[in-house]
Amino acid sequence: MRAKQIKNIGIAGMISLGAALSLSACGSTTTVNSADIDVDSNDMTEAGTVLVNQGYQPLTGTSLVSAINNRTFSYRDGEKDANVNVTYFENGVASMTWSDDDGDRGMKKRLWTVEQSKYLCTWDHSEDDDCATVFTKAGQLATIDNDGEIHYMTQS
Repeated sequence: MRAKQIKNIGIAGMISLGAALSLSACGSTTTVNSADIDVDSNDMTEAGTVLVNQGYQPLTGTSLVSAINNRTFSYRDGEKDANVNVTYFENGVASMTWSDDDGDRGMKKRLWTVEQSKYLCTWDHSEDDDCATVFTKAGQLATIDNDGEIHYMTQS
């Protein structure tokens, strides 16, 4: 009888640990390795001031998650001359599709999390993290990456 109880407790513990790890990696405000993310540059701070002066307000924590969860946003990537659509699914996966001015198209999926309750980060096994601060104004979003690049996004 005692061995069976220990086995059941062990199984319940493993299930709980697995659930906790899954939630921390998927669209939650839980931080995992937040010391490793590339954020808080001077460029990011200066661009944030520009957005606040334009009437945007920063989004953080659960407000940030609620604003993007199961929604698609579009923006123009001037560096790549492409139109980009990003959908942030509730399960923590972000689907990114784009088409450039030459007619080339592409798609990739990445995981997304909210780190330190204020940075929207997307992750990929083959790439470094890509983190941004997020601002909102009248239903529009603007993101700022650590290089200070602003993307004005509209909900699709």
